[in-house]
Amino acid sequence: MAVKKIVITPDPVLNKKTQKIGAITDDIKNIAQDLIDTVKVAEEPEGAGLAATQIGISKRICVVRNFFEDPLNPNEIMSEDIILINPKITHYSNEKETDWEGCLSVPDIYGMVERAKKIKVTAKDLNGDILKIKAEGFFARTIQHEVDHLDGILFTSKVEGKTLSQLQFDEMIEEEYSKQTV
Repeated sequence: MAVKKIVITPDPVLNKKTQKIGAITDDIKNIAQDLIDTVKVAEEPEGAGLAATQIGISKRICVVRNFFEDPLNPNEIMSEDIILINPKITHYSNEKETDWEGCLSVPDIYGMVERAKKIKVTAKDLNGDILKIKAEGFFARTIQHEVDHLDGILFTSKVEGKTLSQLQFDEMIEEEYSKQTV
């Protein structure tokens, strides 16, 4: 459909719990396509997911990207875009993982956030069929981040310690990378 402008803080739509979706109408399908189109063009940083609130729509729908190695070329990373309608996380593992997060709606800010390492989520797809997904690692983190958006929660409220600017974050990553390649 179209690439939409991403809403950024302090827009109040980002802090509101979204409305559950009933019938999956053409309007809902159009929102889903807008989410996919918008997340695909997000660069610096690349988008891992996008909730409807991030394009100014208070509906319980998001897209999450599952990244994986290309089976034909292990040096290439591919992604699958998955639309989740009315997602509900039904299980969080006791095992936690703390890692860096950023957000397209909170530009140039990164922070360490603790999340469950593994989750189970139930949602509907665009056909109205029930999806049951087991996710772990970065994919689980992405789903938790996007479901938080649908609940009006920004990652910045969960940051442990200090936040870094884009420049500070890039410098830290560069320093870590240079240590690994020496």
